[in-house]
Amino acid sequence: MMLALGQNWMDQPLAKVRSKTVRLASSHVITTCATIAALLLFVALGSAVVPAALRGAALPDSASTLKVAFLLNIAIILFGWRRSKDLKNALDAYEGAERLAQRNAHTDPATGLGNRRELMRSLDEALEGRVGGVFLVLDIDHFKRVNDLHGHLAGDKVLLRVAEALVKSAPKGACCARTGGDEFAVLLPGVEDAAAEEVARKILRKLAEPMFFEGSQVQATASIGLARIGECGDEETALRQSDVALYAAKRAGRNGFAWFDEALEREITDRLKLEEDIREGIKAGHFVPFFQPLVDLTSRQIIGFEALARWRSPTRGLIEAETFIETAERTGLIGPLTLSILAQALREARGWPGHLKLAVNVSPVQFREQDLAEQILKILAQSGFPASRLEIEITEGSLLEDREQVLTIIRSLKNVGVSISLDDFGTGYASLAQVNRLPLDRIKIDKSFITTIVKSEQTAAIVNTIAGLGHNLNVPITAEGVESEQIRNALAAFGCSEAQGWLFGRAISAEAVRSFLAMNGGDPVPVPAAKARQDTPSAKSRANRRW
Repeated sequence: MMLALGQNWMDQPLAKVRSKTVRLASSHVITTCATIAALLLFVALGSAVVPAALRGAALPDSASTLKVAFLLNIAIILFGWRRSKDLKNALDAYEGAERLAQRNAHTDPATGLGNRRELMRSLDEALEGRVGGVFLVLDIDHFKRVNDLHGHLAGDKVLLRVAEALVKSAPKGACCARTGGDEFAVLLPGVEDAAAEEVARKILRKLAEPMFFEGSQVQATASIGLARIGECGDEETALRQSDVALYAAKRAGRNGFAWFDEALEREITDRLKLEEDIREGIKAGHFVPFFQPLVDLTSRQIIGFEALARWRSPTRGLIEAETFIETAERTGLIGPLTLSILAQALREARGWPGHLKLAVNVSPVQFREQDLAEQILKILAQSGFPASRLEIEITEGSLLEDREQVLTIIRSLKNVGVSISLDDFGTGYASLAQVNRLPLDRIKIDKSFITTIVKSEQTAAIVNTIAGLGHNLNVPITAEGVESEQIRNALAAFGCSEAQGWLFGRAISAEAVRSFLAMNGGDPVPVPAAKARQDTPSAKSRANRRW
C-alpha cells in the first residue's frame, strides 16, 4: 500500500508535464495548419494582385479589397510562423522536461542507479515472465558510524562507491537500485545461484578496496541477502525473503552474504510474536517479581531477597527471565518492564520485617536514560519503602555505557541511601581500577565461578582472590549459585559474607514469601542437600539468572 501511494505521488508531476505537452502539441498543430492555410490563401490572392501591380496597371475597385486581404494575409503568415516557432520551442522544452521527469521518476538522484519504483517495475516483469533468477538486497554495515566519524560528504562517497560496485559486479540485464538510505538491491533475472553468489562476492571485494576521504581512510562493508525469484509468488514475498536473508547475514557477523531460509523466517516470526507478547504483557501487568532469599553465610539467617522477573503469560505459562530479557533489552522494553517489577517488589517488601533488604537488578541498557535515577527514586517515594533497605544491582556491562552518566546516576541513588551492588563480577569488563573508582557497597561473584570452586583449584583461587579484594576494599562479597553445603563451607572459609542459590531456596512468589515469613519469622528453613541437587537447574537455566 505504501509503495502504491508513493508511486501515485510520483506520477502526479509527470502527469502534469504530459498534459501540458499534449496541449502544446495540439496548439502547435492548429497553428501550423492555420499558417499553411494562410500560405495557400496568400498564393491565391497573390496570383490576382501581384501581376497587375507589377505591370503598373490600375486595379479595379474590387481589387483594392483583395489588396487589403493580401496584406492582412502576409501579417497572418508572419504571426503564424512566429507562433508556430514559439510553440515548437516550448514543445521541445516540455518534451525534454517529460524525458527528465520520466528519468527522475525511475532514478535515484544521489547515485544514478534505479530507485525503488524502477526496481519494483523490473521485479514485476521478472515475476510475470517467470524467468527465475535471484533478488539481492544490500545494507551498508554501520553506515551511521561513517557519517558520525567522517561527515555526510564521506557518507555520500560511500554511497557512490557501493553504486559503482553494484554496476561493475552485476551482469548485463541486471537492475541495480538504491531503495533508500544505505539500502540497495540488485535484480538478477535468469541468473543461477552460483552466479549470484559470485556477484555478491565481487561486490564485497570491491567494497573492501581502500577508500580515502580528506586524507582519512573510510572503511565500508556490507551485508547481503539473497532470495530466489522462482520461489516468490509476488513482490511482497521477494522483499520479505530477501530481508530475512539480509538479517541472517548480519547475524552471522556482517560483511558477508546469506540465502533465504524458511527456518530462519519462522524464527523471526516467533521473535516478532515474542516482542508483541512482551509489550502486551507489560501493559496487562503479566510480569511479576519472584523473590530469592539472600542469606548470611555465618548465621544462615535470611537478610533479604533479590527480586527476579517472571512472566505469567496467559498463553505461554510461567516464564523465567532467560526467555524474554534479551528481547526486552533489544527492543527498548526493558525500561518499563524493570520499573514495573521494581514498583511491585517495593510495595510487597514494605510489609516485610524491617531488617530485610530488597535487591533489584537494573539492565545496562537503562543507564542510557539520563533520568534513570529520578525514575527509581520516584517509585521508591511512592512505595514508602526505606531507601536504606534497597540495593540496586548493576552488571559490568553498565560500565561500557557513558561512564560519567553511569557515575552520576549511581551517586544520585547513593545520596538518598540506596546501596549499589556490582553483579556477575568476573565475567565482564570490570577491572580492579574500575572497581576501586566505583562507589560500590557490595560485589557479587558470578555463579559460573561458584559452582566449580570445589572441583577446580584454579577457580577456587580466583574466588579467594576476589574475596580478599573485597576485604581489602571493605566491600562485602556475595556469592551466587550456591547449590551444596560443600560450596557453602568453602565460601565461608574464603570470607564471603552473603550467598544465594538453590541450597537456600529457589525464587518464589510474593504470596509464598508472605507465608514463609509468617511461619518462620524470617529464619531460613535449611534445604536438604539431596533436595538441592534434585532441584538444581539445567546449565541453560543457570546461564542467565541475573533476573
